[in-house]
Amino acid sequence: MKAPIAITLIFAGLFAAGALAQPAPPNDSWRYKLQKTEDGFLRLDAQTGQVSHCKPKDGNWTCETAADDRSALEAEIKRLSDLVAMLEKQANDPVNRFRTPSDQEIEQVMSLFEKMMKRFRGVVENLKKEWEAEAPNKG
Repeated sequence: MKAPIAITLIFAGLFAAGALAQPAPPNDSWRYKLQKTEDGFLRLDAQTGQVSHCKPKDGNWTCETAADDRSALEAEIKRLSDLVAMLEKQANDPVNRFRTPSDQEIEQVMSLFEKMMKRFRGVVENLKKEWEAEAPNKG
């Protein structure tokens, strides 16, 4: 009867050792989140947002930081925020709000107005010709 007890103790010991060797299930307090890929894992650092690609290399696991445009995007956001602030400051500056137009600006507006009036006159002349052609001859 001692053999079945010994076998039971061996299996219990192996089961306990196997259970201890297993990592604890992931929970929200873990810093790193892993996602399986074809050749390894993607590792997300939950604190910094940095992503690394981990894979076996020469018998060891290595993790290389994934290409990240975060710094470039943050720099562009800062540049655009600074530009918006500068434009808002200019728009709210009384000197820019109540200035008189320059001679060049006046010439541009007048040139545009002249083109519009010539085109309008051409339309009116064409309509007048069409009406005269359609009107019955009096007399």
